[in-house]
Amino acid sequence: MSYLYLVRHGQADRLGKDYDKLTKIGWKQANALGEYFLSQRIEFDSVLTGTLNRQKETAMGILEAFRNEKFCIPDPIESELWNEFDPRLWLGLAAKIRHVDDHFSNTYENYKNAWEEGSEKTRDYFQILIQKVLQDWVEGVWDPVEPYSFTEYVLRIQTALDSIPNDLKSTLVVSSSTPIAIVMGLSCGLKPKEFPVFMKYILNSSLSIFKKEGYLWEPVSFNTTGHITNPDERTLV
Repeated sequence: MSYLYLVRHGQADRLGKDYDKLTKIGWKQANALGEYFLSQRIEFDSVLTGTLNRQKETAMGILEAFRNEKFCIPDPIESELWNEFDPRLWLGLAAKIRHVDDHFSNTYENYKNAWEEGSEKTRDYFQILIQKVLQDWVEGVWDPVEPYSFTEYVLRIQTALDSIPNDLKSTLVVSSSTPIAIVMGLSCGLKPKEFPVFMKYILNSSLSIFKKEGYLWEPVSFNTTGHITNPDERTLV
C-alpha cells in the first residue's frame, strides 16, 4: 500500500506582480504543514515538485521542519509534469474570448488596470477571468490550442502519477491547483469535463491524500488545512 500526500503551493504574490514566489503568509503555511507532518509522524520516501519557484519554495518550507529536527529526508526531485498549466494558455484563450464576450473583455480591462495600480482587486478580477478560461479549455471550445489541449494536459498528470514507483510507501508532491483537481477527478472516476468542480476552491498549502492499492489511486481526503490555526492565514489566492 502506498500513500500520496499532494500539496498545493503556499500563497504567492496576491497582486500578481511576481506570482512565482511565496509571500510571508505562504512561507508560514509551508512551515506549518511541515510541523503538522512531524506531529503526525508522517515521513516520506520520496519528495517531488514541479519546476515552478512557488512549488519549490513550498517544498523547502515543509522540509525545513524535518531538517531542523535532524530527520533524514530525501531531496526534492523536480518534474515539469507537476507544473500548473502554462501561462501562455490562459493568455491565448483570454485573447480569443475577449473578441466574443463583452463582459469578459470589460473584466479583462479592469484586471489590467488593477494590476498596474497594484490593487487588491487584481486577484478578484483574475479569479473571474480564469474560471471562464478554464471552462472553455476543458470543453475544448477553441481547440486546437497551444501549448496543449485539456485532454493532453490530463494525460501529463496521469503520466506524473504513473511515474511514482510502486515500491514507495509515502510520497510528498508539491504542485498546483489544476493538477490536484485532475488527480482528484481521476481518482474519483469522473469524466474530464467534470474535473473543474474541484478547481475553484483548492486552498494554498492544502493537503489531499490518496491511497494506492494495486494500480489505482483512491482519495482519502481532499483540500484540508488542519495545519493552519489562524483563519487569516487560510487563503485561496
